[in-house]
Amino acid sequence: MAEEFIKFWAELANRYDSAIDNIMGDKIRPKIREKLNKEDNLKNLIELGCGTGYFTKTLAKKSESIISTDISEEMLSIAREKLKGFEFQVMDCQDCKFDNGIFDTVFMGLVLLFTEPEKALKESYRILKPGGLLIIADPDISFLSSYGNLKFRFKALVNYRRIPNTGHFLNQGKIVNMLDKIGFEVISKEIIRDDSDPNYVTVNYIKATARK
Repeated sequence: MAEEFIKFWAELANRYDSAIDNIMGDKIRPKIREKLNKEDNLKNLIELGCGTGYFTKTLAKKSESIISTDISEEMLSIAREKLKGFEFQVMDCQDCKFDNGIFDTVFMGLVLLFTEPEKALKESYRILKPGGLLIIADPDISFLSSYGNLKFRFKALVNYRRIPNTGHFLNQGKIVNMLDKIGFEVISKEIIRDDSDPNYVTVNYIKATARK
C-alpha cells in the first residue's frame, strides 16, 4: 500500500479505538465480538488488519493457533502491549508473505473497506486451504439516509481528521458477488446493527469457504 496510507494509520494508532467507536457507535465492535464468540474450531487462523488487537484474544480462544497482522507497526505496538505472548507481524493484507493454502481460517474485521477489495479477497483465497473459511466483518453505509450519510462522514472526518481516499464501502450484495467471482462459496450472511440509533452504520458479517 502507499506510504501515505501507512502514515495515516500510524498517526491514528493512539486514538483508533475511541475514534472507531465514536464513528460507528460503541456497541458495534462488541456485537462483532459476540458473533466471533459463537464460532468454533477455527483451527489455524490468520487475522488480517488486526489494528490494536480488539478481536485478537477472542479469535485466539476459538482457534488452535493465530497470527495477527497489520500494515501499521504503530497499531501493532499497541496490540503487543495489551496482549502479551501473541504473534503479531507487520504485513499488507493484499500481499501476504505466506505460502499458498496454509491457513484454515482468515478473518478480516473492519478492514476490507480500506483495501482494494478484490485484491485483498484474492489474497485471502490464495493463503486458505481448500475448503478454508473466510470471515468478513465490514461496514455498510448503503442503508443510510442522506442525513445519516452526511452525519457518518462528518463523524469520520472529526475523529480521523481526514478520510483516506482508499475507502471502498461495499454493500452485502457487492461483497457476495465478488466472493463468488473469486472462487468462494458464501455459507452465511448477516447484518449487525446498533438499534439505538438508525444513523449508525451496520456491519455485514459474511462467512465463505474457498472452492478449490
